[in-house]
Amino acid sequence: MKQRAREAASTALLEAAEHVASERGIEQTSIAAIAERAQVAVGTLYNYFPDRESLLAALFKWRRDEMIPRLVAAAATAGEDGPFEQRLRAYIIQTARAFDGFRPFCRVAMSADQSGTQIKGRVTGNKSVVLETFLNSLIGIMKPIYGAKSEEYARMMFGSFKMMMQFQLERDQPIENAVDSLVNTFVQGMAV
Repeated sequence: MKQRAREAASTALLEAAEHVASERGIEQTSIAAIAERAQVAVGTLYNYFPDRESLLAALFKWRRDEMIPRLVAAAATAGEDGPFEQRLRAYIIQTARAFDGFRPFCRVAMSADQSGTQIKGRVTGNKSVVLETFLNSLIGIMKPIYGAKSEEYARMMFGSFKMMMQFQLERDQPIENAVDSLVNTFVQGMAV
């Protein structure tokens, strides 16, 4: 019973950190602001996390652990059969939906990217684990069509997706709304 209460309190602190960082940006996210949002004393927060960096690292791990299975499931929706465009679109739609389910966290992650804030455990070899999962799935979908060029094209799609995600978040629009234009542009090129 005590363990469940501790886990619930820890989750509430992580949610508060995500909320504050999503609203203010990661650089402006202080322990005091997180404690205020969670309606606890700063000292109480330190009972769960020794410092701001540990709290942010726990936030990124928590969300990563939730997001990666969704991205893997999204890749499974693309399957290995069917036309390439249909498979690519299915994967990008499911990926957009997965990211839409974590909009506040996506804002936090983008804030960390823009500010250059290093979060312990966020990256492996200078790569975000979540985004690397997305990229590897794209490479797998593209490999049968593009062969040796699949990584290059996957990175193009990846970059376009990431920028469209940022654009949609800034406009407070669902990421999924950008999927058709993103996939159409990638597969068919720019229409005049």
